[in-house]
Amino acid sequence: MSRSSKIYAYFISLMGLPLGLYCVYTYFQSIVTCNNPLQELTQFGVLWLLYVVCRCFPIYIRDDYAIDMSFICNLATILCKGPVFAVAMVLTSTPFVIVHSDTEDRKYYHIFNTPFIKTAFNTSNFMISVFLTGVFFKAVGGKVGSLALPGILLPGIIATFSYFILNCAILMVLFSLDQKTPFFPALFKNLIDFLPNSAASAPLGYFIAWFLMMDNGEYMVILFMLPLLLARYSFVLYLDVKQNYYNMVKTLTAALEAKDQYTEGHSHRVEHYSELIARKMRRPNSEIENIKVAALLHDVGKIGIDDKILNKPGALTPEEREIIMTHPQISANILKNVKLNKEVRTAIIHHHERYDGGGYPDHTKGSEIPMSVYIIGLADAYDAMTSNRPYCESLSDEQVIKIITEESGKQFDPKAVAAFLEVFPDIRKNPIECGD
Repeated sequence: MSRSSKIYAYFISLMGLPLGLYCVYTYFQSIVTCNNPLQELTQFGVLWLLYVVCRCFPIYIRDDYAIDMSFICNLATILCKGPVFAVAMVLTSTPFVIVHSDTEDRKYYHIFNTPFIKTAFNTSNFMISVFLTGVFFKAVGGKVGSLALPGILLPGIIATFSYFILNCAILMVLFSLDQKTPFFPALFKNLIDFLPNSAASAPLGYFIAWFLMMDNGEYMVILFMLPLLLARYSFVLYLDVKQNYYNMVKTLTAALEAKDQYTEGHSHRVEHYSELIARKMRRPNSEIENIKVAALLHDVGKIGIDDKILNKPGALTPEEREIIMTHPQISANILKNVKLNKEVRTAIIHHHERYDGGGYPDHTKGSEIPMSVYIIGLADAYDAMTSNRPYCESLSDEQVIKIITEESGKQFDPKAVAAFLEVFPDIRKNPIECGD
């Protein structure tokens, strides 16, 4: 961590930890004077346990993107018990949070093998976000323990958005100081990634709060969460199957590239470049996933091309070039019985089409085909220009940029070119190796 980021992390910790201790003290002091201390402690225990479970089992959509369902507990607690209760729950549960890790150096992350400042900062971030969310909830007319509709809707929506904006903003300031990343673009990206899924789960927080307002409602909460935990388990299995499918595609691609001694790692690099371009263009995550699969499989049809042509150490004759140009259709025939997204099939078949209509196999142009086709086509062309072949040496950066810029609006889509030119410095700064 940089000096400025460390100072900021200590500052947030020094704000959050005293707040947490104060809330723990205030909450447990209030139990002494409440009408039913046992019920109050039981409700705290149920929400506490639920919060720990949610924190221990995040759902990883990507390596850098996980859904943490603990937000449901935070929202439910704010609605029916208030921010002091919520902060006390966050602080007292932190020592018991154990998250599984796939890294080689450790199997689990917990408070005892994580640097103190990291634990203190993350916990303080949660506590400050939860407390201020509770303050905003009350400020816009929300009343703790009053869940009547439609009066709860506006305060509940504001509480949901407030929590994520606060939580992301505190974290993004740290990243901005440590990695020198622009604050607002990073904040907006995280909100776009995290907010829709989490906001959709906000009604669950309302129902949990509603159950807790009932007599013996804590048991209803337990019954309510059992099918949700089962749904979480099923979703994790789905993600595992999806990842295994992706890994099998990569393995198949590696096996196919062994047939062509001059294109080892080509599809993997095209996948990487395509993803960078697509993310710069802010394409939807679902489309980016399709682009990655299509990029890996875009040359699968070359398995049907004669090795003498595929590995010819010189320029191709017109007849041989015609044969090579059949590989998109061969790809379509090979994959016709495989359950692939329509957009993936389109990108595989048309990745040699040109923006001006001069490509193959169907001479489509402009908006007649999806942007994903042009993204993969540009990434494919870039890798071809920067790879050494027996009949053609790789081009310099200046030559590549010149050709791609000149072909904008001709061979390549102008929007894809603009995005490529923005990510090009990162591509050259962090080159991908064949075995990566």
